[in-house]
Amino acid sequence: MRKSLILLLALCTLLGAASAMAADYPTKPVTIIVASNAGGGTDTMARLFAKFAEKYFPQPFVINNIDGAGGQRGFDALARARKDGYTIGTIYTPHFTAHISAKRANYTIDDFAILYNLVTDPGVLVVPASSPFNTIEDIIAAEKADPGSLTGSTSGPGSDDAFALAQFNEATGCTVKSVPATGSSNAKATVMGGHVSMGFMNLSQIESNYKAGEVRILAMMTAKRHPSVPDIPTFAELGYKVVSDSSRGFAAPAGFPEDAYAMIVDVFEKVLADPEFLAAAKDQLEMNFMGPEEYRQYLVDLLEVTDKAYEKDPW
Repeated sequence: MRKSLILLLALCTLLGAASAMAADYPTKPVTIIVASNAGGGTDTMARLFAKFAEKYFPQPFVINNIDGAGGQRGFDALARARKDGYTIGTIYTPHFTAHISAKRANYTIDDFAILYNLVTDPGVLVVPASSPFNTIEDIIAAEKADPGSLTGSTSGPGSDDAFALAQFNEATGCTVKSVPATGSSNAKATVMGGHVSMGFMNLSQIESNYKAGEVRILAMMTAKRHPSVPDIPTFAELGYKVVSDSSRGFAAPAGFPEDAYAMIVDVFEKVLADPEFLAAAKDQLEMNFMGPEEYRQYLVDLLEVTDKAYEKDPW
């Protein structure tokens, strides 16, 4: 009898604590773990969301950049974060699933409570403004003149950039060597500084530099021309099969309190419908919104793709 009373009291205490959290939440800032360094596309997305989220949430959102290993350090940190409602974070593909496929990740999709995807960012092939290359044919000619001499900046093994480089080599017969960068801002600096022959990256990373005349975009890795850079041809138009993009979104650690999760989802819904956010994001992000269920299914489907890719050509 005494043991039963003790168990009942303990249960009541736990339920009371949960109710108190639901009533009081949030009592402190929410941390957003950004799995990349400051200045890149994922960081830009997170900071823009955080700025507008404070209109709809009584506490600020604080950015914590944890970069390295193609996002894996940040993804791992998010999966292991306290499940108290005060930590969410960014995930981006194909890195997120590629680490799982390569058996390097200390997480699975089930270790996350998926939130929203905000961005689907098309791949581009860029060269510095000082480059002698103006077309894909120029690159192929350089390869033939000096085989194995060309280099390309990527985000490392398992990234969309690395997949794009592999497709480029297969489609053109080139042997461009990957030069992995530590984050998207570093990849951009490597290209703009002329330290590599070319760069494989996403449009949002380089669009402003392209419009400023600091780099040239030779081709888009999309099915059709992109409305923000309509003068740039696609690889398909040029007769080459190179298709690539990257998605960027948010998740929380699995086990995130249900009431807190519902509040965070509500904040996302309000931010993504905010005309001021949409106007600001239009010039900075390649927006493509997916809600929790659709985004989770996208990740599950993508994992099947990266699993097959890894079986064929491990990274």
